[in-house]
Amino acid sequence: MKKLIFHGATNIEIEKKKLSLMTRVHVKNLLSHHGELVIHDDGIEFKDWKIIKWHNIIDLKLENDRTVSSKLFMTQSRLFFLESAKPIKMSLINDEVIYFYVNWNFVTGLSDNNHIMKLIKDKIY
Repeated sequence: MKKLIFHGATNIEIEKKKLSLMTRVHVKNLLSHHGELVIHDDGIEFKDWKIIKWHNIIDLKLENDRTVSSKLFMTQSRLFFLESAKPIKMSLINDEVIYFYVNWNFVTGLSDNNHIMKLIKDKIY
């Protein structure tokens, strides 16, 4: 499998970001944590940021909700790849929400989020 690179942030971090042209165009300017994503038997690791155990995840979906779409233009759906442009929204038992993209492509706005969602769902359900 190819290397998994994430861009991520919590709902609180996103809400605190000031709206600018740069945050609207590129995910790295809105989702300020980035690095390698590793899926383990007992959880998911966002290298140099967070490790989440599977039992701490209460909800997982591809969602272009108000928190992200109000600040990031690139979440708009692409014509033939409707889900690929949406971030993964991971809700945790501590009320924290993590938004992230995996292998996001600046040119197309697409990502490997559909594939990653399937891998994570296989682990938590």
